[in-house]
Amino acid sequence: MTTMTRKWSWERIERLRRVRALRAFAAIGLVVLGPVLAVVTYLVLGPLDQGSSSNILRIVLLTDLVYVVVVAALVALRVMQMVIARRRKSAGSRLHMRLTWVFALMALLPTVAVAIFATLSVNMGLEAWFSDRVGRVVDNSVAAAQAYEEEHRRDLVIDARALVSLITATKRAAVFLDDGDIRQILSRGQREIQRGLREAFVIDGQGNIRARGESSYLFDFEQPEIQQIEQSVEDGVVIIRDWDNNEFRALMPISEIPDRYLYVSRNVDGDILNLLDLTL
Repeated sequence: MTTMTRKWSWERIERLRRVRALRAFAAIGLVVLGPVLAVVTYLVLGPLDQGSSSNILRIVLLTDLVYVVVVAALVALRVMQMVIARRRKSAGSRLHMRLTWVFALMALLPTVAVAIFATLSVNMGLEAWFSDRVGRVVDNSVAAAQAYEEEHRRDLVIDARALVSLITATKRAAVFLDDGDIRQILSRGQREIQRGLREAFVIDGQGNIRARGESSYLFDFEQPEIQQIEQSVEDGVVIIRDWDNNEFRALMPISEIPDRYLYVSRNVDGDILNLLDLTL
């Protein structure tokens, strides 16, 4: 009987050793697997540049999810075992709980210290140091974009008035001027203007084309609204901004010819001016 008891005891001890060895091996495997998965995930998302539809990326993300769930389950299980042992007042449970709190506190203290240091040094120090420089850069960029817009606006108005003056002077000299003659004047005026106009049209009060200059085609024509035509009569000139088409357009009445309006456009960088509108 004694021999059988000893044999059973040795088998039990051997079984416990195997269980503990298996647990230790599993714990070491989890510890090693964490950094490995982190590196693999970084490589897949970064240098390897796998797309969102890649099977490799899906497998890696699924493995990460399973790893997180397993670790969370093991931690939750261990906490539950500690709570149960604490309630049963088993030997060493109180000491185990205290040691757990101590190690948790030791793990949190560096994290909290780093967070406080980052808040004080980065957010309050570096950010404050860079804010003035960034602010000056933004202000200079806005000023440059505003100067760019104002320069093109001014040049467009000057060119439109010069072209209207040319048409008016020709009309006074020739007395009679039809739309065909106006077309020749537009083409000649476009070539003489050094800064260049993308398009030049003469339209009537309904926005219909009556004459067009060089490289001024119907498929590029953006018909102005009646309100804009009426406003050009009141103000003398109307500037129309069309950043999506990279255009600045000017609408100006031709006083010597009834129901005729000069409609010209200039190329601009719409992306810069769109950013200017967003900034302001």
